[in-house]
Amino acid sequence: MRLKRFVGFALALATLSSTTGCAVGFGANTTLQQPSGDGRYTTAGDLEIRGATIVADPKDPSRGTLLVTIYNGGETDDALVGVTSGDVTGQSGSAITLGAAEAVRIGYNSASTVALTSANNLLVPGSFVALNLNFANTTSAELKLLVNANDSIYGDVRIP
Repeated sequence: MRLKRFVGFALALATLSSTTGCAVGFGANTTLQQPSGDGRYTTAGDLEIRGATIVADPKDPSRGTLLVTIYNGGETDDALVGVTSGDVTGQSGSAITLGAAEAVRIGYNSASTVALTSANNLLVPGSFVALNLNFANTTSAELKLLVNANDSIYGDVRIP
């Protein structure tokens, strides 16, 4: 009787460990994460790109805006001179100055904006769009950003 309980317990333990993901090793789903949707973070030289995301109008997937904070940890000024992508175009009107040891907010509660347009209507909420942020004195930063709908916490974001 004890042997049957022991075999049952051992079988249950083996089944439990194999179904919880503990036994799948390097192929575990947790090692294959896709980009996060709650704002991307990366660095380019002395620049820290924080909380980058895109907000678009769900009724018009050809227009959106970039939301990002860029901190210049360097000793010299830099500038965001453009946003490029294969299918999305970014326009800010002029270069956005990034002062030394300063953080610059772009797109929300800020006079600085980067309007995004897509001839192929790629700015669909829930999708990811690859963008390159181009700087005057630093290498560009490549990001894959989530497109958010212009509602809920992004309801106050103005799309140029």
